[in-house]
Amino acid sequence: MSAAHGSWRESLLGGGQTSLRDVVHRAHLGMALVAVALAGMLLLVVGVAALRVYLGHNLQLMARSLAYTVEAAVVFGDRAETQEVLERIVRDEGVADARVILTGGAVFAQWNQGRERMDFRLGEALARAVGLAPAAEPIRHDGQLVGSVALRSDGQGLLRFLVAGMAALALCTTVSGIVGIVLSRRMLGDIVTPLQHLARVARAVHRDRALGERVPPARIAELRELGDDFNALLDELEARQAHLQQQNSVLKHQAHHDGLTGLSNRAHFEQRLQSALAEAGAEGAQLAVLFLDNDHFKQVNDTHGHAAGDALLVAVAQRMRAQVRDSDLVARLGGDEFAVLLPSVRGAQDAARIAEKILQAMQAAVPLPEGRSLQPSVSIGIALYPEHGRTMDALMEAADTAMYQAKTHRRGSARVAQGRGGD
Repeated sequence: MSAAHGSWRESLLGGGQTSLRDVVHRAHLGMALVAVALAGMLLLVVGVAALRVYLGHNLQLMARSLAYTVEAAVVFGDRAETQEVLERIVRDEGVADARVILTGGAVFAQWNQGRERMDFRLGEALARAVGLAPAAEPIRHDGQLVGSVALRSDGQGLLRFLVAGMAALALCTTVSGIVGIVLSRRMLGDIVTPLQHLARVARAVHRDRALGERVPPARIAELRELGDDFNALLDELEARQAHLQQQNSVLKHQAHHDGLTGLSNRAHFEQRLQSALAEAGAEGAQLAVLFLDNDHFKQVNDTHGHAAGDALLVAVAQRMRAQVRDSDLVARLGGDEFAVLLPSVRGAQDAARIAEKILQAMQAAVPLPEGRSLQPSVSIGIALYPEHGRTMDALMEAADTAMYQAKTHRRGSARVAQGRGGD
C-alpha cells in the first residue's frame, strides 16, 4: 500500500514519471486534433469526390459544346478554324489537352497547355489519381459520324480545392488545438488542482504531523466529497491526538507528582536534584536541600484517623509551597517526609531563612470537620552543595541526619548539617 501510494504521488507530482496533468493535457489535445483531423479528412474526401463528379460533367458538357461548334469546320476541312475554335473555347477552362479526331483516327486539330509548370503536372497527376476520365463527344453531320472531340482535364480545380482544404484543415486543427489546451487547462484546474491540494495536505500530515491542515473544497462533486471525507478523517485524527496528548499529560503528571498533595514525588525530586547538581558543578554555584519530617504524625493517624492525617499532609504541603520561590521544588518523598530543593542559594543563611519561613507557616492550626483542628509541626534538616556533599546520596544523607538532630534538639526546629559530606 505504501509503495502504491508513493507511486501515485510521484505520478501526480511529476516525480520522474508522467503526471496526471500531462496525461489529461495530452488526452484533450490528442482527442481534439484527432477529431478535427478525421472530420476534416472526411469532408476533404467527400469534397474531392463531389468535385470530381462536377468536373467530369463540366468536361463532358464542354466536349459536347465544342463538337457542335467545330462541326462545320470539320466538314469543310477548315483546320485553321477548328484550331482557333479549340483555343478560344478551352483556354482557361481547366483543360489540359483538346483534340479533334477524324473518323479514320487522324488528329485534325489539337490544343494543349504547357506542361513545364509544376502545378500543371501536379494537377494532371491528381486528376489521374482521383480517376477523372477524359471526356469524348462524337461529331455528326446529317446523322453521319465525321469525327470526335476528346478533352482531358488539367486537374487545377482539384489541386486548388485540395490545397484550400488542407489549409482549412490545418487552420481548424490549430484552432482546435488551442481550444483543446484551454479546455484541458480548465479541466486540469477542476481535477488536478484538488488532487494536488489533497497530496500536499497528505504530505504535510505524513512528514510534519500537521493535522491542522485541511483540503479546500473542489468544484467537482466527487472530488469535493473526497476532500470532505479526508478532512473528516483529519478531524478525527486531530481529536484522537488531542485526547492522547491530554492522557499523556495526565500520566506524566501522575508519574512525577504525589497523588495526595500534588507535590512532586521522590522520582521527580531525585531527577531534578541530579540535574541541579550537574549545573551547580559546571557553574561553581551552591544549592541546598531541606529534608522535612512531620512531628508526631503517627499519633495523629492513631488518634484522629488517616483522613485527618491526609488533611494535615495536604495543609503542610500547601504551606510549604507558599513559602518557597518559583524556582524551588517541593516534593513529598513518602509518608510524612518532604524535601525542598533550593537550586540557587548564596549560603546557609538563605536556606535557613526559607526554613524559618516554613516553620512560621506551621504556626496556624489546621481545621478539621466537626470543629476539630490539628497543630502541624515539622523538623527540618538543611544540607548544602558542595559543603555537605557532592552527590545526591551524600547530600540527602546529610540533610536527613540534620533533620534528626533538629528533632532531638527540639521538634519544630531547623538545623544545618555539620562538617563536610562525602563525595
